[in-house]
Parts: sequence; C-alpha cells; structure tokens
Amino acid sequence: MGHVAGPDRAVYAATKHGLEGMTKAMAIEWGAHGIRVNTLCPTFIRTPLAEQTLAIPERRAWILSKIKLGRLGEVADIMGPVVFLASAASALVTGTALMVDGGWTAE
Repeated sequence: MGHVAGPDRAVYAATKHGLEGMTKAMAIEWGAHGIRVNTLCPTFIRTPLAEQTLAIPERRAWILSKIKLGRLGEVADIMGPVVFLASAASALVTGTALMVDGGWTAE
C-alpha cells in the first residue's frame, strides 16, 4: 500500500507512503557511510493478519483482480528478495522499493 491504495486503507496507506519517503531520505543520508536502505513491497501474503481481510469474499476477489499473476503471495515468495537485498548481489541498490507484488503495480 506504499505505491497504491485500497478501500478502508487510508491510514495504512499513508504510513506505508511515509516509509517510502523515509527510505529514500535515509538512503541519501547514510549512503556516504556505506549503508544501504531499501524497502520490500509484497502483495497480500498469506498470514494470520491478512486472513482477516481475505475472509471477506468481495475484498478477496478485489485483491485477486489486482494481482496479475492471479494468486496470493506465500511467505516463501519473499524469501528470495530478502536474501537478495541482504546480500552483496544488491551492493549498488539503495533508496529503492523492490516490488514483490505479482504485478499489482504494473498498471
């Protein structure tokens, strides 16, 4: 929700947008010290917290309509991107948001 918005998510989206701005500012401030700052932006991942939203049939249908790959995320779907951002393979990546959203933000 840091790059999109959704129904009943005004406060949540606002905080995520704020984190995106903070990420960029921290990357600028800390880059000179060799510190990289990025965000990982997953789509809806099957977790106990997400299940509250996914239990509403209309909301689940709306969410699935946004995810171009046609499925919800699993925790395993974010493991690779996390390892990438934590590794030397992303040594020149800072101040960015890595979308792991099944194409939600491709629109």
